[in-house]
Parts: sequence; C-alpha cells; structure tokens
Amino acid sequence: MLTWTSSLLSAPDWLDHRFLPAGEQPPETSIYNHQRHSARVLLDSEALPVKSQQADGLIASGTRPVAVYTADCLPVLIADTRTQQVAAVHAGLNGALGGVLINAIHRLYSRGATPDSLLIAIGPSIGCCCYELGEDRLAEIRQQNPANVTPLLACSTQQSVNPQAVRPQAIATTQGIWFDLPLLAKRMAIREGVPEAQIELSGICTYCMAEEQASYRRNSHFRHGYQQRFSWIKRR
Repeated sequence: MLTWTSSLLSAPDWLDHRFLPAGEQPPETSIYNHQRHSARVLLDSEALPVKSQQADGLIASGTRPVAVYTADCLPVLIADTRTQQVAAVHAGLNGALGGVLINAIHRLYSRGATPDSLLIAIGPSIGCCCYELGEDRLAEIRQQNPANVTPLLACSTQQSVNPQAVRPQAIATTQGIWFDLPLLAKRMAIREGVPEAQIELSGICTYCMAEEQASYRRNSHFRHGYQQRFSWIKRR
C-alpha cells in the first residue's frame, strides 16, 4: 500500500498537514465543506458547522485544520509563509477548469499572500496513466474557454506505462485522450505566478498505485468499493 504524507517542500515549523489513506478520518476539529465540484472558496469562519456550506475550497487563518475529501480528484494543500494562512482545495477536472484552484490562490493574494510566499502540494489523484477522456469531452473543454484553457491542457493520445503501478492500469475504452490532471493544476498555479519550484506533486495515482479502495473510477470498473480519502492542513 502506498500513501503520501510528504511535507510541503521545506515545510516551516508552524505548519502541519497530511494526505491520509482512504478511509482514515481527519482530526476531529477539522472543517470541511459539502463538495460539489464548484469553484467556490470560503474562509473557515464562513464554513461552520461542518458541511453546512457547498464549496470546494477552504482558507484558514486560525489553528483549526481545514480539509477536503477525494477519491480520484486532486487534493491541493496550500501554505502561505508570509501570513501563515493555509488552504485546502478539492479540484476535480470540472472544479479545476471552473476555477476553484485559481480562486483559492486569488483569495489568498487578497489576504496578503504573494506568489513567492505560497507553497503548494498536490496530493494523490488519478494519474495520466489511468485517466481517459473522450475526444468529445476534450472538444467541449476547448470550446468552453479556448484562450485560457487550451494552453493548459495536458494530454496524450497514447497511454503511458506506469512502472510503479501495484495493480493493473485502466484499460482504454473510448480510444480517447490520457489526461494529466495534476499537471493541469500545476500549470494553473504557475500561470497565477507561483514559482514552479514551490509546487510539489505526489506522483501517486489513486487508480493503480494507492490503497485498494482509493479510486472511485476503479470501483466503477471492478466494484471493489471505495472510501473517501481526507487531506488536511493547519497552522500549529
């Protein structure tokens, strides 16, 4: 079983965070939203009680953890070394393209962060080795926002072999596109000014590398079941 609990680059001593295995619960005091693949980002003070609001990003300036739950979507944790704010973002393809990660970065900027003060960690999610999109979906994405989205698309017509896979990769079904969701998020953050060296990718595919019940898509193929995986971040 592979999990990722790496620190945010050279994480400062005021910071604590985890990308948890599927089924493990975050700290009891964690705040998280009712996630709907939206672009909405809230402050922790706006999100209580837990799951009372529909949103896919949370920013905290206090010491309570903020969290997101995922299966194949991106869990993105952000720390601002300038103001000691933290953020947790749930970014599936629809949410990412809708602007949830960009909105979180902009809201941090509005609260005193600067591009060179942000550290971003993109946790386990479905990788380009197992995430297939049909040509019709790709055409839809390009049509919706061609000027801003097309340069960010990371895709290939040939499925890559993942040498670190611990179970079979997804099998092609539509002769479509193999899409790199983590790289899309990384490119979006870079476009918003965050230095590439301050963005870390886990490199763990939930479909073929992580624990057995980590992937919603794998469950839809094999009916092995899946459990939510929580990722959380807090100021100590």
